[in-house]
Amino acid sequence: MNSIKAGTELEFAVLSDADFEAFSVTHPQNSFIQSADFARFQRARGQAVELFGVRRNGELVAAGKLNYTTNRWGYTVCECAKGPLMDYTDNALVRDVVELLKARATERKAAELRISPNLPFVARDEDGAEHPEITDNRPLVAALASLGFAHQGSEMNFANVNWMFIKTLAGTQDSEELIMGTSYRTRKAIRKAEKNGVFLEQATLETLDEFYDALSTAGDEKGFIYREREYYEQLLRTTSSEFTKLMMAKIDIPAYRKSITERLESESAAAAELRREVEETGSKKKANRLKVVQDLVDSYERSLKDIERFPDSVGVATVAAIHFVCFGDELVCVIGGTKQDYIYFNGATSLYWGMMLHALEKGYTRYNFYGTFGIEGQDEEGHGGYAFKKGFGGEVVQLLGDFVMPVRPVLFQANRVARAAVSAARTLLGRLPLKRLAPAGDAAPAADRTPAENTA
Repeated sequence: MNSIKAGTELEFAVLSDADFEAFSVTHPQNSFIQSADFARFQRARGQAVELFGVRRNGELVAAGKLNYTTNRWGYTVCECAKGPLMDYTDNALVRDVVELLKARATERKAAELRISPNLPFVARDEDGAEHPEITDNRPLVAALASLGFAHQGSEMNFANVNWMFIKTLAGTQDSEELIMGTSYRTRKAIRKAEKNGVFLEQATLETLDEFYDALSTAGDEKGFIYREREYYEQLLRTTSSEFTKLMMAKIDIPAYRKSITERLESESAAAAELRREVEETGSKKKANRLKVVQDLVDSYERSLKDIERFPDSVGVATVAAIHFVCFGDELVCVIGGTKQDYIYFNGATSLYWGMMLHALEKGYTRYNFYGTFGIEGQDEEGHGGYAFKKGFGGEVVQLLGDFVMPVRPVLFQANRVARAAVSAARTLLGRLPLKRLAPAGDAAPAADRTPAENTA
């Protein structure tokens, strides 16, 4: 059955990829999670995906991507992550769309319905402080509760990301204005990387191994979860080159060493000449200039010493890798990091900055650093990554979070009891003096979701 009607004559229908994309790409709540590209990718991975729309007098007034996941015991969840896309200020529309989604979930024998509207909970600034006078969607949480949804809270979520750091690019005229919106430390790092010859390259199927080696190495070193290589291969095969950008920061070691050596020789010669002039004339102006030049000489000597462990035989090294997604109004930094051995080259800074320039050029108005943790203080996990992103400018964005509604209440409650029992058993086992390996599935996000952690 491809259509269901609500009592208000709203009609639920399954949409084609093209019809869904035409609606979602221009919607103010757009997200790469709610895109035809991502739907094609998930289908290719064997996931049950359905694109739906709700029409009023033939016009689409709501849409979304539904994922159906079934566990080993036959328990099915119907989820609309980062959706549905609709006008949440229209209470009647929200009520009727929820009614239609519940009916659809019932048809598909799902036991629960999950949604997570792509809307802020309460507006926040760059330090995470609340500004309800700007935006306050807490009444929507109450409205959804009245329709039968239970809010799952506002904690940091590593699967369906609901805490982000976002920089607005709307109104930014050029790269100079853009870079002046970053902190002094970030500007210095950007210019250092540019001067040192760090360059960016987008991975293809032929160069995927280079990207994945850098990503997995950074993940292993810093402890963040990353996908298997096949995940990224499937992305490249099923989505467009603008939607999926697997970006690498690289450095040509021989060229870098040659450049530093030449600059050192030039500045050393200049320092020697200035030193001679100061000795002969006692000029304070020359002495001040000598100090500046000598600082450069010292800097280049340190740089050469820093890369002694990298022989020219290394050639071109991939120093950092980040998975970006471009869709609708937004460019998103999904996950990535820097190889610790090459952190000196500021590869992550180059990637963030280079893709920020790409966003400006292509007209994306939001630059989303995505999963952001450690906002409350320096002692919190993830604070370093948050501070790094903050250097580029932007604001903390807290989304509404996840909402769950029972569709088959008896089965829903039985599943909750079973999960609680498993959780209690794991807690008990964790207290026992046993050394054990967790099942592989326990460490990874759900198959139909995207990992949140991205780190410099």
